[in-house]
Amino acid sequence: MAQLDDRELATQLFNRCWELLEATRDSDDDVELLTAAFGSRYHWLNAGAMEQWIVSDWMVARAAAALGDGELAILFAQRAHSAAQESESPDWLVASTAEGVARAFAALGDVEEFNHWAALANRLVEVIADPEDQSLIASQLADIEAP
Repeated sequence: MAQLDDRELATQLFNRCWELLEATRDSDDDVELLTAAFGSRYHWLNAGAMEQWIVSDWMVARAAAALGDGELAILFAQRAHSAAQESESPDWLVASTAEGVARAFAALGDVEEFNHWAALANRLVEVIADPEDQSLIASQLADIEAP
């Protein structure tokens, strides 16, 4: 059996997160989702650059929000958003991290903060240069269940 490198493992675990997010999950799947998100993050910290680190924090926040853990979601979503603003991140990533913060506040049930972040994310989505990226982030924002 060939040994996989960090980049391959990070990618496989990230993709597994999406599979689980899009599936009907039971409690074992929920545990696998959070484990895969943290595993992907760990491997991206070893093999990635700033963009992958930001996306991996965003995925941990996304997984935590899906499981209803608003506090964990906020911790990682705010880390991702701060890092995206402090670095030379692409427009889609800044918008995506704002979407992540909105989703985290929705998971926490904080209507006021959710509304603030959702409005900011919408404004950031409007200025994404690539139409495909814009459509993707807009669809992610649209699927958040408001508190």
